[in-house]
Amino acid sequence: MKIRKINNNERLEILKGDLYAYSRWTNQDLPRSHLTAINPEEVLVAEIDGKIAAALQCFSFQQSIRGSLKAMGGIGGVWTYPEYRNQGCVKALMKSAFLDMRMQGICVSMLAPFKESFYASLGYAIANPTHEITIPIASLAHYLKLSNSAHLTCERIPATEVKDILSNFLYENLRSPLLLPHSHGVAITNFTYDQWWHLHRQKLCVLVKRDCQPVAMAIYAIDSGENLPIADRQIEISSIFWTDLASRDRLLHFFASHRDQIHQVKIPLPLNTNIHGWLCDAGRLEASITAPWMVRVVDIVGALHGLPIACEPFTFAISDPHCHWNDGVFGVHSDRGSLSVKRYGNGEVWDLAIDFCATIAGISALIYGTQSIAESIHKQWITEISATTRERLEKCFTPCLIYNPFKF
Repeated sequence: MKIRKINNNERLEILKGDLYAYSRWTNQDLPRSHLTAINPEEVLVAEIDGKIAAALQCFSFQQSIRGSLKAMGGIGGVWTYPEYRNQGCVKALMKSAFLDMRMQGICVSMLAPFKESFYASLGYAIANPTHEITIPIASLAHYLKLSNSAHLTCERIPATEVKDILSNFLYENLRSPLLLPHSHGVAITNFTYDQWWHLHRQKLCVLVKRDCQPVAMAIYAIDSGENLPIADRQIEISSIFWTDLASRDRLLHFFASHRDQIHQVKIPLPLNTNIHGWLCDAGRLEASITAPWMVRVVDIVGALHGLPIACEPFTFAISDPHCHWNDGVFGVHSDRGSLSVKRYGNGEVWDLAIDFCATIAGISALIYGTQSIAESIHKQWITEISATTRERLEKCFTPCLIYNPFKF
């Protein structure tokens, strides 16, 4: 088996594999725009006997983790042709992807698993999914009666044109406590314009501005065909952000204005959101939960360094069977409310007092806040820890719900 990047001429083979794995197979010629959405630098393939047997794509993102932006590798487009399954193709691809991420300075990774236990064996920790709640459009009608005292304007534009607008909006607001409904876990894409166009060619964006500056936005698709029964006519929001309650209300006012055109709105939200507080006479809502995310630290120093956490110093030992550069002993201390990390050499560890030992899944869960410290100890992801150290970690590394509505 050979693991390698592809060249431009092999993009069609990757597209065929994607279609075989995730869509309805067709022998028809595929639009050239589909090919331009595949970036050869992001694709790894497993080659067996001169043929591409499996592939994955590692997209370059930045992700908000506890208020700090980190370089994140988003794993997607993983497939294997059936005749090559159970030969270790995806495992070999993932190991190569870890090395590739490290060479690019990417310190964390995220994915939506096809099988949770498989990625758990590679060190990924399970994180929360996203709530997708369907609300009747009539429950938003009261927003149409609100006065626009905040002097907000509303603009509707094709979603294919907002790549830079969305990135700049998130960059400017992720570091503040204002971005809602939740900033932890939000990803900023580094997609090319061709990739962005391919993903958003059937979507729109509503942009709310105050004094010409964006304060809220949502990307959505609308399905209100005249042949559809009214009960099936829907707006599906794929991502939504606002910076204050007035801008949130203006977004909901915009969607409420579709009351004569559609029946319901589907919206992604964090699991702890009490959406009934926004609505009027909504009754029982339809809700579904997406597949869970899984997260992993690729480089411990890069992931921990700079997190906005104030804590007493601690030292931990870790073994990472898939990323050998993470093996060893690390010291962490807080410098003016921001973490600093040091990896100790073999000659320095003999005199150190190690506060706990951890697996890579345990450190990933700690950094992302996917579960409590007690749960990590219960799973033996964190071991040999004193009651005092446990109390310190519980205080500083609180659990956090991830909100990343962007599917890749």
